[in-house]
Amino acid sequence: MSTRQLIPFLVLILLAGCAAPESPSPLDADVNAVNERIAQAQEERKAFGKGSVAHDLMTLRIAIHEQTFAMLEQRRVAGRAQVTLSYTVDGKPFRAPADAAADVKRLEDKLKEVRAAREYDLQQIKEAGEPFRPLYTMSAATRAIQISQLEYQLAASRHGFPPYYVPFHPPAEGATPPQVIEVPAGKSAVIQ
Repeated sequence: MSTRQLIPFLVLILLAGCAAPESPSPLDADVNAVNERIAQAQEERKAFGKGSVAHDLMTLRIAIHEQTFAMLEQRRVAGRAQVTLSYTVDGKPFRAPADAAADVKRLEDKLKEVRAAREYDLQQIKEAGEPFRPLYTMSAATRAIQISQLEYQLAASRHGFPPYYVPFHPPAEGATPPQVIEVPAGKSAVIQ
């Protein structure tokens, strides 16, 4: 190879070496974020004794995050290997909904709302008197589970895997269905 041919080759190698590193994909960013959430939840759980309600709620939260991580990692590995994944739900092929963008927006709004409610609970843990701290601790832990579930659904909508699905079986004839009561953030539910 002559010097004349070698110079462009060396310039090309130099330019390639100076290129900015490839930024992580949204999928990589989501995988990293879930890993951070798992570590954070494991650290928070250490403050509570094993077998306590708060410890068990945090363990459930960690399990949801681990499921989210598993699904995201499955998608990431499949993408790197250029393998197409398909999912089946109740024996039928899963297809992402056509209105996935609207679903993402709805989930983001709900997530923002629940996060604000959890922040309120966390603030109340600091400010409330001793008899009320356990109530706010349970409320914050329960909202953290809601947040992890919404984050899973959001990841599913963004990356095309099925959201967590629990079949709903209507109550038996003559039975009263359970009531779902939503309490606005910052308010308390009074049971009579």
